[in-house]
Amino acid sequence: MNHLNEITIHSQKLPENLQKEVLDFICFLESRYSFKPITQLHNNQLTDEEIEQACGILQAPHSITLEQMDQAIRKRGGSL
Repeated sequence: MNHLNEITIHSQKLPENLQKEVLDFICFLESRYSFKPITQLHNNQLTDEEIEQACGILQAPHSITLEQMDQAIRKRGGSL
C-alpha cells in the first residue's frame, strides 16, 4: 500500500473538521517546500525547477563508483 492510500484510509476515519486540518497541513507542506499541487501541473509536464527538485531528493550523500553500485545490485540478486 502506498502512502497516498494510507493517508486516504486514515483521513476517512476522521471527523470533517480534522480532515480539514489534514488538508491545511498538506497545503502548508506544499508552500513550505515549494511543491505545486498536482492539479497545477499541465499535462504532466514538469518545469526544469521541479525536475531539479525531484532529482535532488535522489542524490546520495556521497559518491560511489559504477563498480560499487554494480556490486550492491548483484548482492541483492540483480544486475546492472
